[in-house]
Amino acid sequence: MKPEFEFVEFEKTPMKGYTLIEGFPGMGLVGTIAAKYLVDKIDFDYVGYIDSNMFMPIIRIHKGLPIRPARIYTNKKKKLVVLIAEQVIAKQYTDMVAKKTVEWIKSKGITEIISLSGVHTQGDSQKREIIYGIAANEKSKPLLKKYGLTEIDEGITTGITALILLELKRSKNQAISILGNVQMTADYKAAAEVLKKLNEIIGLKLDIEPLMKEAKETEKQLIQQLQKLKETTDSSEKFETRTPIIT
Repeated sequence: MKPEFEFVEFEKTPMKGYTLIEGFPGMGLVGTIAAKYLVDKIDFDYVGYIDSNMFMPIIRIHKGLPIRPARIYTNKKKKLVVLIAEQVIAKQYTDMVAKKTVEWIKSKGITEIISLSGVHTQGDSQKREIIYGIAANEKSKPLLKKYGLTEIDEGITTGITALILLELKRSKNQAISILGNVQMTADYKAAAEVLKKLNEIIGLKLDIEPLMKEAKETEKQLIQQLQKLKETTDSSEKFETRTPIIT
């Protein structure tokens, strides 16, 4: 099967000069949790989605209706675009997805990219409130100091977010990743800390406290969804290996 990955907009939405908030799932699911909370709590318009045959056939139901695994939202007043994905992309496709995403970013004239992500650091719990930063290029490095992010001088970052930053290294875009300190599989504390920093950066005035209060229930639902995804994958692999070939 040839992998397909396409950005679909319901109608042509102007995004020139907008800031993109990217929320692909990664360490601690920080990007997905934070981006989902953002579009739930602030007035965003649902303007499109990502169509791909790489997504698993598991669809979340919201208010009685199925929703796409990856969606695009905009806020015209604040000139923001939010890209949120609720399914992990298989490793063999991450490079292609990153390239397609950057192509779309450039085609829409989006000028700034802020990726929401997580990183795991060793140490005491006080480090939980430290927000780290990675710049995609030299043009973006001053933003780390400006926004009070702790620069990761040496280290390793992985996943689609990392490859998006790499694709933007030679671009004119300003692009950074803000990373919360992750301690668990679905880390709502890290997501909340990342959103606090995002509040400072773009002046959202977003109330973070409800995120902490609803964390346990949302965490349970998200973990169940990912468990079903894993079970479906495992079942498919077992079926493929056990099904006899009829000649």
